Amino acid sequence: MAHIAAVAGISRRCLAKWYARWRTHGEDGVLDHSSRPSASPTRTSEGIADLVEALRRQTRYGPARLAAELERLHAVTVAPATASSCVAA
Repeated sequence: MAHIAAVAGISRRCLAKWYARWRTHGEDGVLDHSSRPSASPTRTSEGIADLVEALRRQTRYGPARLAAELERLHAVTVAPATASSCVAA
């Protein structure tokens, strides 16, 4: 296996992982697939994302101030990074 990995220009560990996938799932196991999770239970709700976007349009505040205003005005706690991702998406 080490020789095959060297010829292919990949690590032995990577080859072992691919080989295990191939043995378990056949050719489908080695095809490219998304690494995105199928579910995100802690994802920000649409309602809160809409609230962040509306406040951003009204005030043009940055993420930290948006988060502070959401807590002050609506008792909604979000991290500045979450506020930023809601506006950027």
